[in-house]
Amino acid sequence: MRYSIEGEDKMKKLLCLILTLTMLLTVASCSWFGPEKYYVGEDIAKLIVHFIDVGQGDSTLLESDGEFVLIDAGERDYGDKVLNYIKNRGADELKYVIATHPHSDHIGGMKTVINGIDAENFITVETDCSTYTWTKLLTAVDNNDINYIDAEVGDTYSFGEATFTIMGPLSDGYSGYNNYSVVTKVECGDVSFMLTGDAEKESEYEMVAAGEDLSADVLKCGHHGSSTSGTAKFLKAVNPAYAVISCGKNNDYGHPHRETMQKLNALGCDIFRTDTMGTIVACTDGKALTFSAQDSDLTSYTYNAGEDRSADGLNYIGNQSSHVFHYSTCSGAKTMNEKNKVVFENREDAVKAGYKPCSSCNP
Repeated sequence: MRYSIEGEDKMKKLLCLILTLTMLLTVASCSWFGPEKYYVGEDIAKLIVHFIDVGQGDSTLLESDGEFVLIDAGERDYGDKVLNYIKNRGADELKYVIATHPHSDHIGGMKTVINGIDAENFITVETDCSTYTWTKLLTAVDNNDINYIDAEVGDTYSFGEATFTIMGPLSDGYSGYNNYSVVTKVECGDVSFMLTGDAEKESEYEMVAAGEDLSADVLKCGHHGSSTSGTAKFLKAVNPAYAVISCGKNNDYGHPHRETMQKLNALGCDIFRTDTMGTIVACTDGKALTFSAQDSDLTSYTYNAGEDRSADGLNYIGNQSSHVFHYSTCSGAKTMNEKNKVVFENREDAVKAGYKPCSSCNP
């Protein structure tokens, strides 16, 4: 068969197109849920924290030196996604599985996970919950011979080159299960993460009052960024450089709530959200933090632990003339006459003194 010069050119173009498509498909295979490892900073990471996008729910995977810890697993429909994510990270066993509390948006997918991969230890807080989802999970824990551990505040566990310490809950008798959430502080070198489940105001106040070191570089915001969590006292105690919010796109609850976003902005920390950015991954070598996000232009964001950060943005400034109080970052506070200013350490003190919140910054 004879080919003209024009035919040869067309053939070359076709071959180039095929080669290009092949390369694109190869790159595409290096996806977030494939076996390849392409997170920014992963090559030197001693700890990797995966905030897995499970819609309106929570699931966090901790990874250090080949050992894995899973905290929550989203709703039932996300069980396979979480399980595949874990396996794609090369895990054949979970050293610890933590069920923060019995709500289905945190533990619904966990039975699928522990039935699909070996798990050594299961940590949770005992409650009177008897829902179908919760009881089936506990049955799966028994059937898989997983060691059951009742979470006790102050207990510290190690995995790889990292540790996590139970910070809450500090009491029982709560009116709802959210405050029973197992709160953990994860540490690797000089870098730390505060992971709070759905802990709300009551639990937060107890942790602050206990006087333990709550400071952390990264805060996984409680209750999907709801205003029922993230009290000013707690945020000032944690004083994070970064906040991660796990919530579903256009969720029915309006998470994250405006009040929470305002407090975080006043604190001056950067905010990462799974509803807008997909799965978020933080890598650290114990000194620096690097973030990557699945559905965002964000490819890396590095922070050196120990950088000076101020929590002054969460101070409350009252106007003695109008009896209105503001965040110190509010324009109303910045333009206020100095002689009219009164500083409150927390919102409760301002309210008790008879001051009303500013309608603009809504402290």
